[in-house]
Amino acid sequence: MPRRIFTTFLVGLSALQTLTAALVNGPMLTNVDLREAQVWVQTEGPSEIRVTYSDTEAPGTRYWSAKLKTDDALGHTACLTLDQVEPGKQYSYQVEVDGELAGPSAHFKTPEFYHERTPAPDLRVAVGGAHYVMQDGFEPPYRILGGGYGIFSTIQDQQPDLMLWVGNTAHLRPSDWNSRSGYLKRFTTARAVPELQSLLASVPQYATWGSADYGAGDAGRYYSYRGIAEDSFRAFWPQPAQAPGLDGLCTSFRRSDVEFFLLDSQSFRDVRPGSNELPSILGNAQIEWLRNELLRSTATFKVIIAGTPVLNPAKNPGNLSFAEREQTQLLQMLRDERIGGLFFLSGGKYYGELTRLVHANSYNLYDLTLGPITANPKSNEDELNYFRMPGSSTFERHFAMLEFTGPEESRALTIRVYSMEGTELWNRTIEASQLQPAKL
Repeated sequence: MPRRIFTTFLVGLSALQTLTAALVNGPMLTNVDLREAQVWVQTEGPSEIRVTYSDTEAPGTRYWSAKLKTDDALGHTACLTLDQVEPGKQYSYQVEVDGELAGPSAHFKTPEFYHERTPAPDLRVAVGGAHYVMQDGFEPPYRILGGGYGIFSTIQDQQPDLMLWVGNTAHLRPSDWNSRSGYLKRFTTARAVPELQSLLASVPQYATWGSADYGAGDAGRYYSYRGIAEDSFRAFWPQPAQAPGLDGLCTSFRRSDVEFFLLDSQSFRDVRPGSNELPSILGNAQIEWLRNELLRSTATFKVIIAGTPVLNPAKNPGNLSFAEREQTQLLQMLRDERIGGLFFLSGGKYYGELTRLVHANSYNLYDLTLGPITANPKSNEDELNYFRMPGSSTFERHFAMLEFTGPEESRALTIRVYSMEGTELWNRTIEASQLQPAKL
């Protein structure tokens, strides 16, 4: 090959590589706190990335995150830290890939620093359940298992302060279970919905996982691909912090006077038939972690989030009640420690409902179970939940808004469940005063 043609070929190849080293997914806001924010991105190939951001009220300011390199190990994903932010400010930001700005410019606002200064600000939280994205060549014939992706625009119209995903965010299939590449490709597909992108870029996202994010069947703590499953989920859903000395994916964070505790209902699961061990879903170590975190918390509301319902009494492996000893241990701990402000959020189902557990010697507990956000809905006829509140069953694609509002002395939680078109299906209000143990 003549030198001139070869040189032209190299220049063209270099230009092609530059063009292809672009964003595949993102940016996505993850944890946005008082003095730090995180932005997740996924590039098409190995790239050097960083984020530029500025205070919208001070146009002359411009900051840069530290540079990171994406590689093949985790699907070219990365989470960048923005450490020059301050409370109660609006910022614009954009991702740079290999020295070139890529993707849209977006905005976020840091929380207000209200502690011991002003009453707690109101908070609006969007909650979504099972998410399924169709993929040619991998779906069963003549079945449509996902759709209605316009629901993400409907959620954004509600202007939430943050969004929670309560499990089954990717829906792994037999083609995905047995390789790291399969996991990463499936999570990439689930993240790539065009209607989802604006919501991800503008609203901080937090998630826990369900069985469809983990592996085959009732795969649990002894699953051969557990390490791959955990690495893949972390790669696409960065956590605010890792619980020290504890395996799995549990974590916590706080906004306003609400603290959120995300539990891992997969890594510690052992529901093997015929096992000499009692069934386990959360594990003793995680329950002890939760106990200590709840005792430390001074939040008015303490929201416990799991990829499996905690209060549903139906005995099947999809509910904590299947591990009866463990459920009893958890509920007894909450009573003994006299922890106020508890509210449960759960996923893992393909219908929605509100479960209420009435206590004779303590306050009533509530568990809002979210059904599918884009997966196919199902009925609840095969499960007898005799604690289900009348009028709360939801058999269509939906999402919830949790509104924490009111003056300091009379805060309240309002639950609103919406259809994919934005029609309110039902609502309930629970006063903070109703979530307090009786005075001794």
